Amino acid sequence: MHLQKLEIVGFKSFADRIGMDFLPPSTGSKGITAVVGPNGSGKSNVADAIRWVLGEQSAKTLRGKKSEDVIFSGSERRSRSGFAEVTMTLNNEDGKLPIESPEVGITRRIYRDGESEYLINRSKVRLSDIQLILAQAQFGARTYSVIGQGMVDSILVASPQERKEFFDEAAGVRQYQLKRQQSVNKVDAARENLAQAEMLLNEIEPRLRSLSRQVKRLEEKDSLEEELHATLHEYYGRAWTDLKAQIETRQKTLERYGKEWESGETTLSEAQNELARLASQETGSGGFSELQNEHQRLTEEKTRLRSREMEIRSQLEIAKQVRQQTSAALPLSKIIEKIGGLGDRQERGIERLRKAGDLEAARATIPEFESVCADTVGLKQRLEKPVPEKSPEMPPDPKLIREMEEIRGMITAQDRKIQDSLEEIRNHDAREREVKAKFFSLQRGLQEKISAAHALERRLHDERVEMARLETRRESMEEEMSQELGGDIERIRESFRGGTIGDQPVEALSGRIQKLKYQLTLIGGIDPEAVREYGETKSRHEFLESQTVDLGKAIADLEKVIAELDVTIKSRSETAFRNINREFGRYFSTLFDGGKAELVQIRAEETAAEGGNGDAEPPAGAKPSRHRPGDIIGIDIVACPPGKRIRSVSMLSGGERAMTSIALICSIMTVNPSPFVVLDEVDAALDESNADRFSGIVRELSHRTQFIVITHNRYTMQQANVLYGVTMRDDGASQILSVNMDQVGNLKNDAKSAKPVRQRMAV
Repeated sequence: MHLQKLEIVGFKSFADRIGMDFLPPSTGSKGITAVVGPNGSGKSNVADAIRWVLGEQSAKTLRGKKSEDVIFSGSERRSRSGFAEVTMTLNNEDGKLPIESPEVGITRRIYRDGESEYLINRSKVRLSDIQLILAQAQFGARTYSVIGQGMVDSILVASPQERKEFFDEAAGVRQYQLKRQQSVNKVDAARENLAQAEMLLNEIEPRLRSLSRQVKRLEEKDSLEEELHATLHEYYGRAWTDLKAQIETRQKTLERYGKEWESGETTLSEAQNELARLASQETGSGGFSELQNEHQRLTEEKTRLRSREMEIRSQLEIAKQVRQQTSAALPLSKIIEKIGGLGDRQERGIERLRKAGDLEAARATIPEFESVCADTVGLKQRLEKPVPEKSPEMPPDPKLIREMEEIRGMITAQDRKIQDSLEEIRNHDAREREVKAKFFSLQRGLQEKISAAHALERRLHDERVEMARLETRRESMEEEMSQELGGDIERIRESFRGGTIGDQPVEALSGRIQKLKYQLTLIGGIDPEAVREYGETKSRHEFLESQTVDLGKAIADLEKVIAELDVTIKSRSETAFRNINREFGRYFSTLFDGGKAELVQIRAEETAAEGGNGDAEPPAGAKPSRHRPGDIIGIDIVACPPGKRIRSVSMLSGGERAMTSIALICSIMTVNPSPFVVLDEVDAALDESNADRFSGIVRELSHRTQFIVITHNRYTMQQANVLYGVTMRDDGASQILSVNMDQVGNLKNDAKSAKPVRQRMAV
């Protein structure tokens, strides 16, 4: 794998898009590319661009104050850019990058509003993804892949802890350290999540217990409600069945009473019609009155005839008396008084005859009339009349005699008529008694039938009232069933018809229902939402428990991974450290032509560990200690140039520090070569002899790695295969010129001619 191409646009002084191609591996050498140019032309911006696209976040390292400072800020003749973009194309034919592509383009872009993005092959990714990929390929922004201005000296003046990070990159364990750090972060996050989960569990458990008790009571309530529902079903089924049987019995009774009522109505109607028919006949006082009136008329006619007979007889007697002048005459006043008494008695008899209600009463008046007649005859014999004046004796009047005879014949005929009338009255009276007896019998029978009808009507009314009461009770029961059992009443009735109803008495079922309702009342009203809350709380509790188990398992797995990574890091670090230490001493002796240098590991003290025992497990929930006893916490450098006895690198001169740093970098490149290395004027502080030695080392290492060297040193330029010249235009933007030195054959054959060319490119 090597750097194939670099494209820059809007980054620092590179306002326009520029492209830099780098030589591919050939003939065992990856080539050396030199970037030259005057001071201020923007050479170091190439190194900054590579560092920036690899993920550098420090604005200070990029020689700025804020992230937007990497965008071209403009000049008097050119406006500023809106964004900066750098794309680095890596050749991945050997597959060192974990991406299935022969070329991998890493792009970083930033806008003036602060928004930035990372892309791999034009697909957006995260910075951590790029860092992990680069770490797996043994290079990155903070490693020795890019050695900037002043960074050579900073390796020496850095603290042992900072220097260790550099060596970790050099040892190739950075990817494992990233993984370990990610695992540690995951462990910390898992421990925090575990603590939160346990805290939530502690908060949820009391509520869950309370809800569990409520749900248990609700389950008991549900059981009681089910039993209550079944008991109510049986109770109402039995009651409804009994009530239905009563209604059916009452219905049959009503139908029977209705038929009896209809039959009684027919009989009563017939009796009423017969009674009306009898009442319409002339059986009452009307027919009898006519017979009585006829008898009265006949009697009066007879009386009238008797009176006329009496008058005629009186006249005849008077005439006879007058003729005989008997001494039995009465005074006139007595005669008048007697005749008045007879008239009164006769009138009273007639009145009694008129008032007689039947034939017997009429007959009772006959002696009265006979007495009146006898008295009248006696009166005629006893009359005393004044002695009339003397008159001649006259014979009886023949008219009166004839009239007397006619009247007697009429009286005899009248007596026969009266006798017939009395017989008719007696017959009428017999018929009347018979009709009255039948009428009274019908009337009594009708009264009995009316009384029976009234009694039947009362029973029918009572049955109807009872039927209405049962119907009302059934409606009330159906309403109660609908409320108690729920659902459609027709469905409930169907369940009664289709199901089996127990044989328990209704009273026992009613008592059981009251007992169940009392038990439900004792349980009390529990919010039905408690079941939902219990389910949610239980699910959450189970989820948190499973999460705690999973987190505990994840922590254990991560700690196992961390332990394995620690073993890998330790093994590789120690191996790499030994090799780097050996190569460091060799390159130090080469550059200084002698002397001695070595690297010293600084380990954590045993007492620094919490608990005092390195093998002791940390307490549950506690974060793992940052450094365990015996862990390497820093790297110290001991360098002693030939002829000197120096204990600290801070006592070295500037050139000695630069060569020491170069020796250290070269040793790292030898042990763990990076795919490419960018050296930004690392040879600026070297004299010609040391610069020549440095260029020789670069030429030697170029067989292992690809070099991009930013330099002013002609010895370094002589080793380059390609020269890129950077110049500054009038508008304040940098531009690139390139020369492939391998293609200038005549200049390579003539060292004297080649040197002036390289010198001109440097200028």
